[in-house]
Amino acid sequence: MTIRFDDSLPALASVIETGFGNAALANGVAVRDITGRLAFVLPTEFEADLVERVGKLLQHALGPYARSDRLLITSTDFGAESLLKAPSALLVKVNDSNIRLIDRRLVGADWLRAPANKAPPPPRFVFASLKGGVGRSTALAITAAHLASAGKRVLAIDLDMEAPGLGSLLLDKGTLPEFGLIDALVENGLGPLDEAFLADLVGPSDLADRHGRIDVIPAFGQRSVKHPGDVLSKIARAYTEDIRPDGSLASILDQVAELVNHFSDPTRYDAILVDARAGLHETTATAILGLGAEVFLFGLDEPQTFQGYAALLGHLDRFAKPATDEVPEWLGRLSMIQGKAPADASAREAFADKCKQLFIDSGLETSTPLRAIEPRPAAGSFSNVPWDDDQSDEDVLPKELRVFREPVAILNNEQFMQFDPRQKRKLLSTDVYWSSYGEFLNRVSESFPDLKRADHAAN
Repeated sequence: MTIRFDDSLPALASVIETGFGNAALANGVAVRDITGRLAFVLPTEFEADLVERVGKLLQHALGPYARSDRLLITSTDFGAESLLKAPSALLVKVNDSNIRLIDRRLVGADWLRAPANKAPPPPRFVFASLKGGVGRSTALAITAAHLASAGKRVLAIDLDMEAPGLGSLLLDKGTLPEFGLIDALVENGLGPLDEAFLADLVGPSDLADRHGRIDVIPAFGQRSVKHPGDVLSKIARAYTEDIRPDGSLASILDQVAELVNHFSDPTRYDAILVDARAGLHETTATAILGLGAEVFLFGLDEPQTFQGYAALLGHLDRFAKPATDEVPEWLGRLSMIQGKAPADASAREAFADKCKQLFIDSGLETSTPLRAIEPRPAAGSFSNVPWDDDQSDEDVLPKELRVFREPVAILNNEQFMQFDPRQKRKLLSTDVYWSSYGEFLNRVSESFPDLKRADHAAN
């Protein structure tokens, strides 16, 4: 049988477990290089003849996915100790066993970073999706306007450099700042950003209510608008790692997190809203994993949504297996958002059920089905309902999921198609947007104890 990428790790696990035992598989570590080839570091010493014999079996089982040198690394070999203790190793379920994996990548290394702890105030909100056209940026603009109408000071940041949108939604030519996020990521590769440059990253939006404020860091500033031919050159450099003065490397996650941290001053802003790049691009990890934010995962009720999020949640599950049964804090900051939801409540419930099953199938949630209960004779009267003391509460009461939050629906509304609040200011009126966005805004308001949540206007 021809071995492909998805076959390689199970094949390795099978050979290691058969040759050295389950303890060696559990306590050793697999190393996958940037081409996908595998090696395994043994946690203890074994007889040389056994290592040689299993090595040949492993070479045959992996085929092209076997490293040509150091396929089996013994615990006393050079570098073995550091590999066995590597904090970057992911815990991956393979067959019926768990295996530690060091997954070296040419791109997408930020996806190997464990989710950041919850950021200190002001609260941060990431608006993410697998593709465009699901209402993600529109929801961010509505949220910014809603918070500003309540007197909040909001900073909106556009991380989508390939398909920028917030600048044109919330700013005009007169308020677009000199620079954008793309310039910050290019310039900080050459040296620290000074206060004058950072000030020129932010533009004030005139769409804010007079009681609050909306500031925007767009993806593109005036410089990129005036010199569009340079944009692709900037993008090529924006994603590169920076070398810090101490010689360490800063990935795009590190760079964006440092920038967001700089502006996350509670004396200046009450909320930070981040528009993530659509898809599972390597830079999406920055927003989802690196900012310690409340993460809203937008999608439509269609197969592409659940297929894509199955990949994302399946990956996140690798960070949710601590040594204890403690539930990871970051898991409670994920919310599924149904964009362009139908008015039919049963259809929205069906979407919610699919999302719940998605979390269960990924391993992030657990659910134990109720055991079958034998039929009992009907009671003669309510006061004589039969009761079986041998049945525990766990047998008859529904199981609660650990931290799964019910998805939020944003109702489809034709008024918000081709959303342009600059041309139609009434779209930012509470009376207009609440019927569609009220449920979602109530979810946002959970992070602000002083904001009174209201009932959703739709049935």
